[in-house]
Amino acid sequence: MTLRAIDYQAVLALIQSLMQEAKVVAPHQREGERQWSFEEVTEPANVCLEYTSTVLPPKKYAFPTQERFLRYELGESPKAEPIIEAEPLVLFGVHTCDIYALNCLDIAMTDEHVDPNWVARRKQMRIVGVDCLPDEYCFCASMGTATVHEGYDLFLTPVDGGYVVEVATEAGEEMLTNIPTKEATSAQVAQVKAHLNKKMQQEHKLDCDVSTLPLHFSGVADSELWEQHAERCYSCGTCNLVCPTCICYDVLEQLNLALDGGERVRVWDSCMLEEFATVATGENFREERSQRLRHRFFRKYSYLFTRYGQPYCCGCGRCVRQCLVHIDPVPILNDVIAESQKGATVRGA
Repeated sequence: MTLRAIDYQAVLALIQSLMQEAKVVAPHQREGERQWSFEEVTEPANVCLEYTSTVLPPKKYAFPTQERFLRYELGESPKAEPIIEAEPLVLFGVHTCDIYALNCLDIAMTDEHVDPNWVARRKQMRIVGVDCLPDEYCFCASMGTATVHEGYDLFLTPVDGGYVVEVATEAGEEMLTNIPTKEATSAQVAQVKAHLNKKMQQEHKLDCDVSTLPLHFSGVADSELWEQHAERCYSCGTCNLVCPTCICYDVLEQLNLALDGGERVRVWDSCMLEEFATVATGENFREERSQRLRHRFFRKYSYLFTRYGQPYCCGCGRCVRQCLVHIDPVPILNDVIAESQKGATVRGA
């Protein structure tokens, strides 16, 4: 790892240089709104690196909202062929929480059944991260995602006059070819440390160490807290659709007009939707909102955490920002923790 200093004009030159090699996507502010989205860069000056959070995570470039993955022909000699669409891509200006989320999905998408579409896109993807200062909805410090140590090629931290850039890979080193940089000074490194210390001072946090979180879910499956928190839920699925670590999808068949072939398409799905757990015979295994809310939390903070050794939530706060009634994971998790600790006290009495 090496640290260099780069000014704003050099960052623009870096983006321009990368645009000559690959498609570059970066955060852009939506016109007239305090919202941002990852979009393809056409003019480097329009890139906004000082942002809180995009509406949708950069996950959408590795796992599209709608994706063709199989083409087939019907008839006397039916045949099928996979569709894998991937191109060189640079994700520019990605926050630590979203880098962590992509690393999480690398594990889930290649665990038992390797997803070739995901792998193909990730192999052609380079990442330039940028640090941020959380807002009142972020809880990345509690989730251990305020910093990351892998999953990026370059990482920018704002300092006076520009950025300190961490060069993490050979690809990152190549990105800086012909880009004017200087060796980071001790004062600039001190600013990086101060920035991180400020980032870690979040009041919005869990009442336990994240490493113990799965233990608190033991014994709370039948708790009334799920019904209490689900009372406000509209079951709209927004929380899932903006989440950087959700990977549930549905599969659709799109037949052509002649009905002699078509394509198989997968689209994002949500476990919070009422019909999600409905099976062919009509039974619904999670008919109640409270059951769906409970499943979502168990999956992120218990099931996958236990399986892979890390939480499948990055603390980005997107779910509460976009929720129509501002259902916040942190109070729910703290209620789980409190009930777990209360039960432990009773059992130990």
